[in-house]
Amino acid sequence: MLITYESKKSIEELRKALEANALEKNFGVMAVHDISKTLENKGFPLRYPCLILEICSPRFAQQVLEQNPEVSTALPCRIALYEYNSHRIVATLSPRKTIELFQAPGLHKVAEEVENILKEIMQKSV
Repeated sequence: MLITYESKKSIEELRKALEANALEKNFGVMAVHDISKTLENKGFPLRYPCLILEICSPRFAQQVLEQNPEVSTALPCRIALYEYNSHRIVATLSPRKTIELFQAPGLHKVAEEVENILKEIMQKSV
């Protein structure tokens, strides 16, 4: 269900690369959540850096939402960046596996296309 890649780049280098590569594939960066900083500010520090990028392609979002508004609960696509036990990881949920939760067979093709693009973005970034 998870798609993961390991990288030697710093978390900040990975973030910048992911943002740039997402834009090249017509995915906009909707938000960047610094989870470790947020938790620390709330008094619950995390032992490692953790960021989540929310990215979205308006074209794909419109296609899936026109067919099934319930899919909105799984949007936008999220890519996690974290460093754990000296490993820098880039990870996302498989859109193909996620779309199965909605029992929407008509969306399998678009989910596969989105998954392939996410993999390209992530592979190019690491």
